[in-house]
Amino acid sequence: MWAGKDASKGRLVVMICGVGGPGGGYPGEARVVYVPNGAAAPAVPQVSPAELARQAIDQMGLSAPDIRLAPSADSPHGATIGFPVWMWSTRSEATTGPVTRTASAGVISVTATARLARITWSMGDGATKACAGPGTPFTEDRAGSASPDCGHVYLSKASSGAFSIAATGHWEITWSGGGMSASEAMDLTSNALLPVREIRTLNSRGGQP
Repeated sequence: MWAGKDASKGRLVVMICGVGGPGGGYPGEARVVYVPNGAAAPAVPQVSPAELARQAIDQMGLSAPDIRLAPSADSPHGATIGFPVWMWSTRSEATTGPVTRTASAGVISVTATARLARITWSMGDGATKACAGPGTPFTEDRAGSASPDCGHVYLSKASSGAFSIAATGHWEITWSGGGMSASEAMDLTSNALLPVREIRTLNSRGGQP
């Protein structure tokens, strides 16, 4: 901690900037500085609105899509060539938003809001599907029909027996406070494997070969 400095010629000062406001919250990063004898300790650095925005965003706990498929990835046979597959994400604050959090330091507060803009699905067979939301959950009464907003049809089998699916949630985040405002994007991806089978039929007449 002294970094080669002479303890007889100075002292170490621990600088901590609180980010939770007076009387509460959690401490920011501590920094140790060497102060020569006779010199005043440096002023504690102030937390910028951008730093508070990052703290607010970190508190959101945003997650990649919680992948749901119909047929499901853990079904005995998975999907079938030529039949519709439904894709969606379960809805929660962390997976679909919107979610808002605020971080404060002294008299400065910054509020950030994140919204899921869309989900891009990479289906493993070279196809991608951009869905403008979390998708529609499948229900048994819709068996055999296509998803109204987020679906896919496989035309071939995977050489390994299952296609690797990636779902990327594209988040739009805005924040304001401390006389500043800005926006940024965040992409979070989750993965799943979906078996795809082929059903073959053989027609014969009168039982003759």
